[in-house]
Amino acid sequence: SQLQHSTLVIPAISIGNIPQFTVDLLIHTFDFVKIGTLDDSFLYPFASPEDHATNKPVAHGVSNAIEVYYSDKLNKTVIQQRSPIIPSFIATHVNDIILPFVVKSGFDKVVILDSSDAGLVEHITPGSIQVYTNEDLLNKSLESLKLSKYSDISLQETPYEHSSYVRALIAALDSSPAHSHAEVNVLVTYVYEGDNFADSEILANKLLNVLEIDHIKNWTRPISWYGAYGDKPVPSAMEEGLFG
Repeated sequence: SQLQHSTLVIPAISIGNIPQFTVDLLIHTFDFVKIGTLDDSFLYPFASPEDHATNKPVAHGVSNAIEVYYSDKLNKTVIQQRSPIIPSFIATHVNDIILPFVVKSGFDKVVILDSSDAGLVEHITPGSIQVYTNEDLLNKSLESLKLSKYSDISLQETPYEHSSYVRALIAALDSSPAHSHAEVNVLVTYVYEGDNFADSEILANKLLNVLEIDHIKNWTRPISWYGAYGDKPVPSAMEEGLFG
């Protein structure tokens, strides 16, 4: 398998869409190549013009609800999920779509990206990031959790309740004998909802640490980011897409 022994990044659909933005930054900054799509039966229907970076030629094609990108240079794989899971189908999506893909591909490491509401936690600076290992997340005793060396806040400040999607992913990966060798990390960023582009760059920089990739000076943003907050004219034709 082309993906065997690479690292997989999976975004959760969570506050501010920061995990998706972070994956966008990886894709367009490091020129990840789309190598396929996953079954979107349990996601809300979605299709759009294919995204592209502002400094690259316009892409011709269609973006689907859930796609897979790969960088041969970095030996890293990312899933980009552009549509939420239909309520009550979270476990089904994880067990029937995500887990078989992960097991078949033979990844050495899986990194899950998540975001949480900073307004619900005291003494947290927006943009703070916590990193958990699989062992941490499966431990039911909050007091005994040990944070990864990459975390930049203390456990006592952040009683993280991971989402049902992240919980299902962790449980599925842990219970799969075929995947028991893989290391699993979860990165959680605490933010306020709004213009979260800068938050996604902070999470992306932390992700580079975990992925052991050298830091870069400037992230490449895709065209879909422009116009999202009213900074360009509203598209007037269907082919221009929601954000142009």
